[in-house]
Amino acid sequence: MSVLSSNATWLAIYLPRLNTDRLIRSGRAPEQRPLAIYAKEAGAFLLTGVDARASSLGLKLAMSLADARAMQPGLAAIEAEPEEDARALDHIAAWCERFTPLVVIDSPDGLFLDISGCAHLFGGEAALRDQIVTRLAAQGFAARAALAPTPGAAWALARYSRAMQASADAVQTLAPLPIEALRLEDASAALLRRLGLKTIGSLLTAPRSSFTARAGERAMLRLDQALGRAPEILSPRRPAPPVFALRRFLEPLFSVETILIATEHLCADVIEKLELRGVGARRAALHLFGVDGRDRVIEIGVSRPEREVKPLLRLFREKLGHAAENLDAEFGIEAARLDVVQIERIEGGARTLAAVEEADAGAEKIAALVDVLSARLGPKRVLRPKFSEVHAPEKAGAWSAALSRSAEKTPTGSPRDGVMRRPLTLFSRPQPIETLATVPDGPPIRFRWRRVLHEVARAEGPERISGDWLGGLPTRDYYRVEDKEGRRYWLYREGFYGESDEAPRWFVHGLFA
Repeated sequence: MSVLSSNATWLAIYLPRLNTDRLIRSGRAPEQRPLAIYAKEAGAFLLTGVDARASSLGLKLAMSLADARAMQPGLAAIEAEPEEDARALDHIAAWCERFTPLVVIDSPDGLFLDISGCAHLFGGEAALRDQIVTRLAAQGFAARAALAPTPGAAWALARYSRAMQASADAVQTLAPLPIEALRLEDASAALLRRLGLKTIGSLLTAPRSSFTARAGERAMLRLDQALGRAPEILSPRRPAPPVFALRRFLEPLFSVETILIATEHLCADVIEKLELRGVGARRAALHLFGVDGRDRVIEIGVSRPEREVKPLLRLFREKLGHAAENLDAEFGIEAARLDVVQIERIEGGARTLAAVEEADAGAEKIAALVDVLSARLGPKRVLRPKFSEVHAPEKAGAWSAALSRSAEKTPTGSPRDGVMRRPLTLFSRPQPIETLATVPDGPPIRFRWRRVLHEVARAEGPERISGDWLGGLPTRDYYRVEDKEGRRYWLYREGFYGESDEAPRWFVHGLFA
């Protein structure tokens, strides 16, 4: 589903003679004779379509077939074929997907195109509109197209206005148009006309409280949708891909090699968008739009989310190699679009700024990278982690300028005996706990942390960290303890029993696993 947004641009296409143009293109219409399409409605045969020649002779829609033949005895009348007309409209919609993936069919004779973010590829919105109308005319379809921020306004302009683009003031643009421009049913439009409301402007000034009937509510809803005051939900011909890239070519492409080059550029375009969203492609479809109006689709799928150009291009190369004889690009490919149909999140891993093959070479590359970044960003903005010689463990880690000599000291690795004496997770602020010990200065036999009671199965320590000479840090006795569930903690007691009137306090400072 596609929901309108306030910054969207919609192109409405109106095909006033779709049924007659289809017959003329297929060669079924007699030459040199006016053509009309008729259907049985309300027990009478009425005209549902007339070509340009019949229209110039005075024939109009909804005229009875008998009256039309009386006026023009040489009239060629063919019974309506709604299913064939719908199929032709769908083919035109498929052809329009070379301009945007969001194409909505507005039966029986119209289309909506959401061209937001696509018009710049075709020289602007007006140039895109003119190109579509000109190319449809070259295919034998008379068409009118209009641009507006909402589908309702674009629909009204395409059918009832000479202006093919809405002005900045939507009210001023729509006010002079007839009430039928609001996409109302015939009965609703007739009712409003009997009430004296013949234009959209007259409806704008009418009090809303009087529109309680169904026809009036429908008219006000359509008015609000055309002006962008109410949202409108449209269903596109195909679900919009989450990520896509579109390329047009100055000259048509004929060979598989040139198509692969274009595909490589499209893959690079979608990879950039995938990286911004933190996802990878699982299924993708390459649409090749031919000069003949046909759409060739090449689909691929991968077993895991992919976000690299080479793997995607390799799959497309395999597919195109097998489907080369079926492409039948006799007149060439004029545009291509790559749709990422299915995406999946990729868990981000650590990435290095410099490729490290050997220890010495890696150190040289990192040093060169640090020099470049420091020169570009400033020496105080590129930092390295370092250990500080302080008593408090939570203050041992610090940062210093990458170019300073103090930053050259690197943290030491694991001890030779393999016993981790410092936890993997160290809290920036120790968290208080309640403890029970067998002897005053011994390790706890149980402790309560975050309202959860832990029974101590093993304990090792103490490791005494004396206070600094300035008196800012009390003496601490650290213990490595393990509870009965196998979880290991780094606890410490601050102070000694009998040292003062206050009892020593216990804290948890880190977690081993």
